[in-house]
Amino acid sequence: MPEQTLLTYAQLRRLSPRGKRDILEGIAAHSSILETYDLTVNKLRLCHFLAQAAHETAGFRTLVEYGSTRYFRRRYGHRRDLGNVRISDGSRFRGRGIFQLTGRANYRRFGRLLDIDLEAFPLLAKKPELSLRIACEYWQRHDLNRFADANDIRAITKRINGGFNGLQDRRRYLQRAMSIWMPGAKPFADQRIVQFGDRGKQVMQLQSLLRATGRRIAVDGLFGDQTLRVLKNFQSRHRLRADGLFGRRSRQALARTNSQSGKAKPHKPPIPSPTKPKETKMDQWKSYLSSRTIWANLIGFGALALDILGFNGFSTEDKSQLVDQVLKLVEAGGFIAGVIFRALARNRLGPHMF
Repeated sequence: MPEQTLLTYAQLRRLSPRGKRDILEGIAAHSSILETYDLTVNKLRLCHFLAQAAHETAGFRTLVEYGSTRYFRRRYGHRRDLGNVRISDGSRFRGRGIFQLTGRANYRRFGRLLDIDLEAFPLLAKKPELSLRIACEYWQRHDLNRFADANDIRAITKRINGGFNGLQDRRRYLQRAMSIWMPGAKPFADQRIVQFGDRGKQVMQLQSLLRATGRRIAVDGLFGDQTLRVLKNFQSRHRLRADGLFGRRSRQALARTNSQSGKAKPHKPPIPSPTKPKETKMDQWKSYLSSRTIWANLIGFGALALDILGFNGFSTEDKSQLVDQVLKLVEAGGFIAGVIFRALARNRLGPHMF
């Protein structure tokens, strides 16, 4: 016979210290309802159920959705998909209970399942006992025990919330619930599935494998929107279920894809190239004076000056003497320039010369 697990007020208070006393006591008093829906077959199911319940009720502080009459009329009054036929139905059939039963059609449906006229008396849905029954009925109708047994909090959240709002908060409640009813167990230690919101080395491994397939993705260890989008795209291309969960099948598909090009190497940030120091005025003068350009310019200037002064009218001997004199002047100019440069290099003329 499976082990039966009943709740106590003290346990629920540990799970949610800020919960309202009447709500916690009401759920504890009627916890035998959980047995009817096989939620006490194993403690993992119980922990997942209570984690979702704690989040949806703001830590067991309310069994009625927050908001004004005007707000609910504007938000739900026109929702024909919820079975609302009048604007006032938006407020009359607002979210109530543990999993926020909403809309005339849902009140009618679950009222018939429990043999209670919730459509005529919608306020009954916020009573702790009936709220627990409705939540268990919803849990069973959506086959959530199967996902609880697989420790798949993401799949449970999607079927309750319609998305993944508050996933981190739900995981915190799950960790706390397991510390109470399953002491020593690690909530996600045995779960090989990497999913949205996860962080750490396993996420970096996934991102490295996706990057090795040629996809543009940051290897930052955070399973965010970018990683989810790239993983879903990979799953679709390889005819896998595009659920954004990195499990056994996705891992094998990535391994096969990367086997042709070898293992995916861990991502390493590029080594920055050394920056070239900024060239100073002194460096510019040093380069200029050490080059041959200045001397070629001086010789060319001297030859031009001789042409202007009528150098062509001199004899060959006179030309040779004049060239020797010009070269001596150029040599002397170079010597003087070298002295000036050395003085500047030693800062003897001051750092603000140029």
